[in-house]
Amino acid sequence: MKKLKALILLLVALFPIFAMVTAVSAVEHSIHEEVIVIYAIPPEDDSMNNTHYQLLGFHWYTTINYYINPRNMYGFSTTAVVNTITTSANTWDEQTSFQVFNYKGTITRSAGRYDGYNVVSWGFFYQRGVIAVAYIWYSGSQIVETDCLMNTFFSWSLSGQARRMDVQNIMTHEFGHWCGLADLYGDADYWLTMYGYSNYGETYKRTLGLGDINGLLAVYGP
Repeated sequence: MKKLKALILLLVALFPIFAMVTAVSAVEHSIHEEVIVIYAIPPEDDSMNNTHYQLLGFHWYTTINYYINPRNMYGFSTTAVVNTITTSANTWDEQTSFQVFNYKGTITRSAGRYDGYNVVSWGFFYQRGVIAVAYIWYSGSQIVETDCLMNTFFSWSLSGQARRMDVQNIMTHEFGHWCGLADLYGDADYWLTMYGYSNYGETYKRTLGLGDINGLLAVYGP
């Protein structure tokens, strides 16, 4: 068997979304300041027309049996946490006849350890700006274990609340990594679920764009 390798994928916060450039010109001893917005991100959701995707080069060849550790500091019930996270997984499963995910139940284990369990949990990640971490252990082109840790550095919501990270939004993106998809960082890919940045109150990653679906089908078929 080939040597086991580990990969950590980070979803990071994007502050601000738009870059600001100030141009100053002098005319007859007067100063005129002009603010130019560099606006490469599509202003409206074009995700169902965007075919872009990238693959990691390795993926699960079997159904992913995963567990959820619902323990949290935000007052969410176990039922609410489980329903939200399984909805994120089902969002991918609905697009292919292959059963990608299989929820096995709650667990007290934490994400981030190679221990034979595929776990989603909350926990602290020290690197500033990192919203969530996908841990992937693989050998050759085959993933053998995956975890996801949602960073308790941030506040979280189950309802798209402002100034909080939305669990369903972030987990739908993270489960894309479990499916074998890589992050996208081009401005034109902003509205796709696999766009590698996120922000407070964001919910559009809850649903897949055309490129996200194309990537899934490239791995698992229709």
